[in-house]
Amino acid sequence: MLTEEQLKQYAEKGYIILEDLFTAEEMDRITGIIDVFDREGEEALNVGEKGFNNVPNQINFTCNLTHNSPELERFIGDQRFVDLTTTILGPDIRLYWDQSVYKRPEAKRDFPWHQDNGYVPTEPVHYLTCWLALNDATIENGCVWIKPETHLGGFVKHEKTDIGWQCYFGDDPGQPVPLRKGSLVAFHSLLFHRSTPNQSDGTRKAYVIQYSVDGAKNPDTGVVFNNGPLIAKDGKAVLAE
Repeated sequence: MLTEEQLKQYAEKGYIILEDLFTAEEMDRITGIIDVFDREGEEALNVGEKGFNNVPNQINFTCNLTHNSPELERFIGDQRFVDLTTTILGPDIRLYWDQSVYKRPEAKRDFPWHQDNGYVPTEPVHYLTCWLALNDATIENGCVWIKPETHLGGFVKHEKTDIGWQCYFGDDPGQPVPLRKGSLVAFHSLLFHRSTPNQSDGTRKAYVIQYSVDGAKNPDTGVVFNNGPLIAKDGKAVLAE
């Protein structure tokens, strides 16, 4: 699926962009499912419930969507994800984590610079984050920003802030990654990334799907992660679309 040039960029820069990997029709179908879960989560926030870094009317993370939707479980096992993940990580791949991230127009500040490993320690340390644009992600509506090559420095200590863990406090703004609907940026779990405020009139919608080698564990507890299904065994797809 990936060219030698793309593999070289991933190794050296820590990310690759796959334009128009999914069609508009596919994204509309997936977004329709996720919208329902997002609305339920937003309603819960507005009556006082708290969630993972969620801020009412600003940013809503809805986690473990595949636990509640067989169709989403089939989607994250699509052959395109199998080809991508097995090429980068190896033949046996499991879903590490999945969540939607809906950033509302009211969101007025950055989601801070972090490495995905800053939230949960993982062994092996390298897993793959696929940030999929359910609608167009632009600089105006708060697309993801990255700092290329930062994955090469290994894990960096994070400090807790009121909206999430943060690993970088410098002035370098990084590089924006605007994406068309159906496109994704795939990046190393140690790559520094953030997102900026949504200054548009609409909600920026993303589906973040993360994959690890089968058997990845928390090195602090020794517990093997089992947050989602096996999607590839011996390089072959396990789940059928």
